[in-house]
Amino acid sequence: MKKFLVVMLVAVSCLAIAACGGGENGAHNEDNHAEDGHDHDGHGHGDSHAGEQHDLGHREKDGISYGVIQIGDADAGEEGVFEVHVMKDKNPITDAQVSVWIGDKDGKELEERAAGEWREDEDSFDCHVRIPKEMPEGAKLFVLIRKGDINIQDSFELARD
Repeated sequence: MKKFLVVMLVAVSCLAIAACGGGENGAHNEDNHAEDGHDHDGHGHGDSHAGEQHDLGHREKDGISYGVIQIGDADAGEEGVFEVHVMKDKNPITDAQVSVWIGDKDGKELEERAAGEWREDEDSFDCHVRIPKEMPEGAKLFVLIRKGDINIQDSFELARD
C-alpha cells in the first residue's frame, strides 16, 4: 500500500510538472508565443517556479500522505520555493493549513515562517520562504500541516549545491 501511495504522489508531481510546461522551460516558437494567454513564468499566479525540481521526499502519518518538491536551489539569502503535496485517500487536501520554515536541527526558526497557498493548477501548496544567509549544520526545511485535529510537523533535507 505504501508503494502505491508513493507512486501516486510521484504521479501527481509529474502531472504538476506537465501542467507547468514540462520540458519547454518557457521557450517560445512560432506555435508557442507570448500572446497565447498563458503566464509561462508564474503559472498564472504571479510567481516564478524556474529551476530544477528536487523531490525532498514523501511520507505518511495519521492517514495523511505528504511530500515536498523544492524548485531550484536553496541559495543563501534568496527566496526558496517549495510545493507541498498533501493527500488523503489519493485525493488532494485543499483546505489544510500548511506552513514552512528553515530551522536549525531542533526546528527553531532561522527565518520567518511562511504560509502555503493552495494552487489548483499544481495540486499543491505553494510555499515561498527566505533562505538564511548563514545556514548552521543540520538546518532543514520544516513543514507543519494542520487539518482538523491532525497536526503533522516534519523536516526535510534541503537540496543544495
